[in-house]
Amino acid sequence: MIKRFLILLWVAMMTVGVHANVKVKITGTVTDENKEALIGATVRLTGGDSLTVSLGTTDAKGRFAMKDIADGDYTLTISFIGYDDNIVKLAGAGGDIDLGQISMTPASSSLQEVTVTASSTTQRFDRQIVVPTQLQVKAANNGFALIRNMQLSGIIVNTVDNSVKTATGDDVQLRINGVETNIAEVKAVRPENIVRVEYHDMPGLRYNGAKAVIDIIVKYKNNGGNVAADITQGITITGLTDANLSANWHKNNSELKAVAYWTRRDLTWTRSNTETFNTGTHTFTNTEVGMPTDVKFDNLALTLGYNHTFGKNRLSITLRDRLNDMPNSTQDRKSTMYREDGTFSVDDHLSQNEHSPSLDVYFQTELKNNQHLYFDLVGTYINSSSDRMYSLTGATDNQSIRSTTDGDKYSLIGEGIYEWTFKNNKLSFGLRHSQMYTRNTYNSDGSTLVKMNTSETYAYGEFISRVKRFTYSVGLGAMRTYNNQEGNTMERYIARPTVTLSYDFAKNMNVRYHGYMSGYSPSLSDMSDVSQDIDIYQTRRGNPNLKSATFVSNELSLSWNSPRLSMQLSGRYSYDDKPIMEETFYENGRFIRTMANQKGFHRINTSVSIQARPFDWLSVQVAPFFNRFISYGNSYTHTHSNWGVNGQLLAMYKNWVMMASVNTSYHDLWGENLSKREAGHDIAFGYNTEKWSLQMMIANPFTKTYRTETEKLSAIASSRLVATSKDFRRFVLVNFSFNINYGKSKNPSSNRISNSDTDAGIMYGR
Repeated sequence: MIKRFLILLWVAMMTVGVHANVKVKITGTVTDENKEALIGATVRLTGGDSLTVSLGTTDAKGRFAMKDIADGDYTLTISFIGYDDNIVKLAGAGGDIDLGQISMTPASSSLQEVTVTASSTTQRFDRQIVVPTQLQVKAANNGFALIRNMQLSGIIVNTVDNSVKTATGDDVQLRINGVETNIAEVKAVRPENIVRVEYHDMPGLRYNGAKAVIDIIVKYKNNGGNVAADITQGITITGLTDANLSANWHKNNSELKAVAYWTRRDLTWTRSNTETFNTGTHTFTNTEVGMPTDVKFDNLALTLGYNHTFGKNRLSITLRDRLNDMPNSTQDRKSTMYREDGTFSVDDHLSQNEHSPSLDVYFQTELKNNQHLYFDLVGTYINSSSDRMYSLTGATDNQSIRSTTDGDKYSLIGEGIYEWTFKNNKLSFGLRHSQMYTRNTYNSDGSTLVKMNTSETYAYGEFISRVKRFTYSVGLGAMRTYNNQEGNTMERYIARPTVTLSYDFAKNMNVRYHGYMSGYSPSLSDMSDVSQDIDIYQTRRGNPNLKSATFVSNELSLSWNSPRLSMQLSGRYSYDDKPIMEETFYENGRFIRTMANQKGFHRINTSVSIQARPFDWLSVQVAPFFNRFISYGNSYTHTHSNWGVNGQLLAMYKNWVMMASVNTSYHDLWGENLSKREAGHDIAFGYNTEKWSLQMMIANPFTKTYRTETEKLSAIASSRLVATSKDFRRFVLVNFSFNINYGKSKNPSSNRISNSDTDAGIMYGR
């Protein structure tokens, strides 16, 4: 009996010894909520005594591997900034363990509970994923301010006119949880509810030609809601007001939201103009010395939305309405004109009104095997009217021109997207169709009715794959444009291929190339078969014979990121074939300004963005740029170069905030029109808390003359318009915001597509 017991004990001890000597391998792949690889996630393996057994990070495919681990019971903890920790309990298995795909969940706690002292930027193949720092969050009072604080490479945020543009002057497409949105709804987002920002500086085919996309990933409530307000008021210029009021309410899987955004301007501009005309036999020059002129407008944007999630489906219904009233246009002028035949008074005044309600219905569903379907349908009605009065009075000549328009536009935009993610690949298809009907009445020495039926259909397929450090994307899109105006039809098909190549030299260094071909259709206003007088010499004329243009672009970027220093070098060369640009000719005693398909247009845009975070409380960005333009018209050639720099500083001590920015003048040549946008700088001081904030900004404190310039380079009808304003130099703004917040947060939902129509299709005689 004793002998048998000793034998059994020996066998047990040998079994334990053999088991303890077994070495296993633990592997897995870490992904985000969209099943895409999370690069650089921290993977920690701890034993029963809570001591770390192994520590590592995920590679470019989101994979990790821990080798030569003694078989036993462990705890695996996966961490990534902006996500909740994923904890996996492991029991001894006597062999290798493959955990497969481990999906991370976006953080459900407030970002203010997470101390992110250095920017966490992950360079994905098609975008940058940026988790805002504690400094950037605490120094912001809304989503718009947070975008400004994050100092994204190649992005210019203007807090005076509430715009977000690329360094090349293009509009940036804004999204919240994947669905396209506007400034009003971005301002309604609380910074502490933002999990991360996804910045697409080389957007793919699904974004239909957008130059840049900023997608704000936001968490919401399970139950409860939020009421917030953000108000900016001019002190030295009382005619500047921006007010944003928002509210949302959540109950289980349903959400109601409402946003109202009011913008008011009541300012004064002075416009001076010098024009030179050449009839072929006679050349003369008119010089206008401007006088102060009012600029007034009130814009109101309203949003009411309902979202509901059921199972793997999501339904969103959003009603939007825009009301724009501009009694005094930014182009109005009063001046004294000195002509060769005398001195005259000029009064040029334009008033405009627009009302645009729209209904957006969105639906998404998840299928098996990581397949997704997204649908969006938007109906929009735009009613617009304008009244322009031009008068010239003098001792020898008195003339007046009046042009009025009344327009109605109806549009329906439908889009569907299919996506399938498998292994290290992603396949997507999309179809988008726009159908528009426009009815415009022009009254100028009579009445002209213009009716147009237009449509645009766009389809694409795109494949993305990653092989070790190399990622590539190939896609093919096709666009059909159609226009029918009073029986005259135009139809064209445009191929839209694209290719993107990306290579990771190291964890924090990446080079990318993005090349694509696209196209664009002429605007409805340019195609109107109507003429409107600009003044006693010039006439604006539409051109129904315009054709769609083709656009080719090549972009290259090299980026390097570290916790304290980030750099990005970017370059773009693009070419427009048969671009739609202005041309001027002399006919029957008048100079006719119209649009036509010209020969070609070249752009070269380069920039360097350097962002330094030497301390947790300080962030500085400097971004010099250089642009080169070459415009080939049917009868002209113009070139122009522009150097400049943009810079921003953000500092915070406890709840006190200091911000400063400077932007030199950005120039833009298109056809024969050269615009020199305003240069600006500002300094802001504020005090921020979780529930309220108060800030004061001094804009252009060192500017003597605030000015913009526009030149027309035509050989037969050139001009130089200079606009100056005393209101926009050394002026003070005060911003106050508050938010009443209650309830618990939940993970972000993820609408993927949304569309809107904002082009009224009206031609104005200017």
